[in-house]
Amino acid sequence: MTAPAALLADAVTLRFGALRALDDVSISVNPGEIVSLIGPNGAGKTTLLNVVSGLLPAESGRILIGGNDISRDPPNKRSLAGLRRTFQHARLADDLTVMENVLIGASIADYPGSLFGEWLCLPSRTAKLRAQRDHAMALLASLDLADIAELHVRQLSFGRKKLIDLVRALMTSPSILLMDEPTAGLSEAEIETLIAVVNRLRASTTVLLVAHHMGFVAKVANSVICLVAGRVIARGTPREMQSDPKVLAAYMGTS
Repeated sequence: MTAPAALLADAVTLRFGALRALDDVSISVNPGEIVSLIGPNGAGKTTLLNVVSGLLPAESGRILIGGNDISRDPPNKRSLAGLRRTFQHARLADDLTVMENVLIGASIADYPGSLFGEWLCLPSRTAKLRAQRDHAMALLASLDLADIAELHVRQLSFGRKKLIDLVRALMTSPSILLMDEPTAGLSEAEIETLIAVVNRLRASTTVLLVAHHMGFVAKVANSVICLVAGRVIARGTPREMQSDPKVLAAYMGTS
């Protein structure tokens, strides 16, 4: 018996008034696979991530994780099921430190037990907090960010905020990770570090990402899906997509 896809969007449609932002979109991502969504601005890439993560309700169609239909689950329930995401613009608390922001990501896994433990100062909770902090430092170090752990987020560049957003998403070791424009605002050196981190994820995490940086896509993605006007027009390897006439016409602007 064939194992179900780690993530499946089945015939997803979403309209904003007369605009079909997603038009009968179906994609599947297998366990351990890294799939990149590409396409021109307004193609529906971020909208699809929003539907998968539960921030937007689909008009029709289904979202499945490991064969389980989560279409009606709110975002927090999907997160507890192992799905985490990053955003085009990192949603961080500017007045908190990097470490404090990252530890917020860990609290999702054991809420509300974490809250009661903090109120009672339980020894088990104290030990868990130490372990979470050690885990956070290891993740920060993997992205060369350990030295800024105690800085306030408001002191960071746009690109570094994006990396902190990723670290926070990784704190619960998600089984599925959605990444929206992860390379935006990053230097080439930071992108190379990110490539190494994302490639290590495939051992335990299924990744669906939106990206315009084709060098990044070529180095991390098993396959690429091109969306145009809310529809899937092509899927293939990064090399195949670079020479696909439909992709060149729609995404790169060649005729």
